[in-house]
Amino acid sequence: MAGIWFSEENAQGRLESPATNGWNDSTGFYPGREMCFHALIQVSASQADQYVPLFRVYSDSSSATGTGYQTLIWIDSGSVKVTCYNNGGLSYRGYSEGSVPFDELFEVVVTVSPSQNTASNRVRIFINGTSQNILSLYANTKANTFSAYTRAILGNDGAQLGSAKALFIASATLTNGYNNSSTPVTSSSSDYVTVWHWDFEDSGNPLKIITSRNNIASELQWTNTDDTTVVWSDTNGPPSSGNGGGIIIPGNGNTTRIQGTVMEDDLPVARRVFAITQAQLEVDGSQETKHAVLNSVLSDSNSGSYSLDTSPYEGAVIVVAMDDYGEVWLANSTYDVGNVIRPASFQGYVYICTVAGTGDGTEPTWWFDDSVQAIGTAQFKAKPYTRPLAHGPVTPEIVPES
Repeated sequence: MAGIWFSEENAQGRLESPATNGWNDSTGFYPGREMCFHALIQVSASQADQYVPLFRVYSDSSSATGTGYQTLIWIDSGSVKVTCYNNGGLSYRGYSEGSVPFDELFEVVVTVSPSQNTASNRVRIFINGTSQNILSLYANTKANTFSAYTRAILGNDGAQLGSAKALFIASATLTNGYNNSSTPVTSSSSDYVTVWHWDFEDSGNPLKIITSRNNIASELQWTNTDDTTVVWSDTNGPPSSGNGGGIIIPGNGNTTRIQGTVMEDDLPVARRVFAITQAQLEVDGSQETKHAVLNSVLSDSNSGSYSLDTSPYEGAVIVVAMDDYGEVWLANSTYDVGNVIRPASFQGYVYICTVAGTGDGTEPTWWFDDSVQAIGTAQFKAKPYTRPLAHGPVTPEIVPES
C-alpha cells in the first residue's frame, strides 16, 4: 500500500485534477444530482480539534474554470461534513454525529442523492462501514452536483481555510452515482456514470487517476502544487510514522533555533519563513538523500521578527521567506479581511481583502497599482508579489536547557 502525505507544515500544497467535459469526454462526469466519494485515510490526532479539508469538486455548465456547483467534504473536530452549493445557494449538507478515529487508517464514504424519496437517504455518511446519524441535514430535491465541466481538488478546500495538514490518503474513488453500501465502485459500463479511482500504488506514476465510463478505461493525472509538503509514501502510513520513507533528521537531542527579521523595502513584513537543511539527509529505508524542511513560522507583521524551532538539527540551514501567493480567484467566493487572491493568469500582483464581502460571478479587470478597488461587495488592495527571499547558510543556535 502507498499513499499521499500532507505534512503538518503544509501551507498551500494540494492535488489538482484537470478539467473534464462530461458531455463528450469519457473521463468526464455526466450532469446529475448523485455523487459518491469513498476514501481510505489517516488523520493525525494533532488535528482532532482542527479543520481538515479532504476533497472539493467544482462543476459548471459552461466553463472549465467555472464554479457554478461546488461540493466540499471535510473533517471538522472529528466530524465528517459535506456541503454543496449551486450558484451560491445551499443545495445540500450533512454532518456525521460520530467522530473518525485518529492515528489509524479508516474508511469514509459520503454519498448523496437529493432526489431520494426518503430525506434520511439523501445524504449518507459511513465511517468504517457504519452508517452515521446525520446532523443539520438539508437536501434540496432539485439540487445538482455535477454539470458539464468538472474538476477536483484533493487535500484543500479551494477557498480561504487552506490546505490539509497531517493527512494521509491511501486511496479514493469518486463517481456520479449513488452508493449507500459503503463499498466503492471500481468500473462503469454505463454511458451516464463515470468512476475516478486513485491509489498511488504505481511508483512510476503515483499521481495517476484511473477512469472508467461505458467500459472505456482512461487515465488522468493529479498535479501536485507543492511536492515539499505533499509527498508520496510507499508505505501504508505517513513517511514519519516509522514505516519507512521519512527523512532522518540527525542531532544530539538539543533544542535549536534560528531567529531573525524579515524586511522588505526597509520595512518589517509578515512572511512565511522556512528553514531548509543545506545538506541532503538520508531517507529512511532507501538509498535516497533529500533536503528537509525543518519548520516554518510566520514573521511578526509589526516587527518582522521570527523564531524558528529547528530541533534537533545542528547543521547549517537556508532560511527562505515567502510572500503570500494567495488563492486563485474563484467566482462568487466569500472573502474575509486579510484574504489574498490572485488572477488565474498570474501577472505579478496579488490582491489583499480590506473589506469583507462576496465576489462577482465573472473575473474582474485586474489593476496594477496600490489602489483599493471593489470585487463584488468585497474590496481589495493590489500589491506586487515579492519573490522569495533567501539567506544562508546559517547555523542554528543551541538553546541551553533552563
